[in-house]
Order: sequence, then C-alpha cells, then structure tokens
Amino acid sequence: MTSKTMSPEEVARLAVSLRKHFVAHPGYETARKLLGELRDKRQAELDLCLPSEGRAIVVIGESGSGKTTAVRKMLEHMGPPDAVSGEYRWISIRVPTPATQKDLARAILHALAFPLARDTTASRMWEMVAFHLHLRKTWLIHLDEGQELGGRGSDNEKAAVINALKSLMQIADWPINLIISGTPELHELLTQDPQLSRRFYVVRFLPQTELDSRRNVAGLVGSYAKQAALPLAADLRDVEFIPRLIHAGREQFGIIVELIIGAITRALAENQAALNAASFASHYAQRTGETPARNPFLAPDFRSIPTGRTPLGPEPPTPPKRRR
Repeated sequence: MTSKTMSPEEVARLAVSLRKHFVAHPGYETARKLLGELRDKRQAELDLCLPSEGRAIVVIGESGSGKTTAVRKMLEHMGPPDAVSGEYRWISIRVPTPATQKDLARAILHALAFPLARDTTASRMWEMVAFHLHLRKTWLIHLDEGQELGGRGSDNEKAAVINALKSLMQIADWPINLIISGTPELHELLTQDPQLSRRFYVVRFLPQTELDSRRNVAGLVGSYAKQAALPLAADLRDVEFIPRLIHAGREQFGIIVELIIGAITRALAENQAALNAASFASHYAQRTGETPARNPFLAPDFRSIPTGRTPLGPEPPTPPKRRR
C-alpha cells in the first residue's frame, strides 16, 4: 500500500500537473532553436530598420506526435501579451475549416482582439490584418492544424489561401514570421508553391520506434513516475514492456505520454504501491474498451494488434460506396 491514500480530487489535480510536465525531444529542440534564430533576426532588423521578408517553421507530425504541445511550450517561453501596451508579439490560432481567405483573416483578427463586421470584403479584411498586426507589434503567427489550409473549397480558393500566407510574410513595413503545425498532408500542400516552400524550414516529429526510441520512452516513464512520487514496479523492466507501450501509443510521442499519465493516474486512484504493467493494461482497457485479447499490454502477440486508431477513439464510420 502507498504511504498516503489520495482522494479522487487529489488524483485529478496530480493528473493535471503531470500534463503540464513537459519533456523535450529532438523535434522540439530543433524547432526551438529555429524559433530563437527567427526571433534574433527580427530584433536585428528592428534595430537596424531593415525589415526583410518573413520565414516559416513548418512542424510536421502524425496525429498524437506532440507537435501542438511542443509549439505551445515554445511560445510560452516568449511571454504573454503585454496588457499595458496592448502588444501581442505572437498569436496562435487553429486553422478554421473550411480555410477560406475570409475565415483565416477573421480568425487572425479575432486573436488580435479586433471585432469585425460580417459584411466586410476579403480584400478589406486582409488590409485590416496587416494594419492590426503592425499596430499590435505582432511578428509571429502560429497556425495549428495547418493541413486544413488545403480546405475543401475550389482550387482557386486554395490558391487564394496560399497567396494570403505569402502576403503575410511580404508585408512591406512589418513582415510576419509563421509557425505552421500539421500532419504530413501539410508538407504536400505547401510544396505545391515554390515561392512559398523556399521560405520555410521543415521540422519532423518522427515516430518513436522500438529500434530507435526504447531508451527515450523508458526515460519518459521514469520521469513522469518521479513527478508523481510513484516507484516503478519490477515488471516494467521486462524486455517487452517498452515495445508494448510504443505499440499501444502508435509510435507517437504525444500518445505515449498520454498512456503514461493515464496509467499513473490509474495506479494512484487504486492506491497501488508502485506503477506496474497492470496499471497500463487497465488504463488502456478503460480508454479503448478493448478486450484482453486486443490489449497490447496483455496479449502475447501484441505486435499483431491494430492500434492505429483505437487509442484516440472509436473507428470512423465507413463511407458509402459510390454507385457506378
């Protein structure tokens, strides 16, 4: 038994604090350094009154890779908006769906705390975007779910959105730098325009594979368990445990972290003396509704279990077949 039984409220608070505990990984470090270089470049341009066109950092990763959390952490280090001066050095928005020119401009203006009339034309909206970005001293915009920039509209509308991004980076007296995070489809979208692609740096959040990431994932388990003051049980040293965790997490950093936090929360809620493999199996079953035979922490042949979508929720509905 643990030395102190935690109430449900205490367990919930600890789970929230664990989600705030951030562990850096190579993709994050690469993106952080690039952002630092962009920030230093922008400050030098301001000091010398020599603005140049903006650049973009494009963060690519599968769903659950942790890219959104990593970008938010980077932005936090740059400080919050200045309430006294009204300056918004950076803003972060989720790309609207569908991502039309007007919807994207409206989202930017909303993030800048500027009310907008519904009957405003697209051209006028982008004039206001340029004006208020300069007014707020905003030099960086983060666009999350960037693959939605492809939208569901016509080819002309997609081209208009891409041109809008280029125009942001080419504002004559106040060019904007971008961070665009999204799934691999984002890279395909942005590389369709050579003028845009030459302006960005690509950072990939790679899968956490058994071959390359066993030690890193084991470190994650230890780091989060230490934050919770929870010892590690002997069965977590089993040679198959980390591969099971990696497979259950779809090889994605963010999902693996979610599974670790979920297992720790489960162990504490059940007043376990240590974090063990059963905690992970129990949390996975609770999260996915899967039977023991389809639980990667229990099944002997765990690698044959298709975990592609189950950690994030139910299977999507099958689209109806088209009639010929």
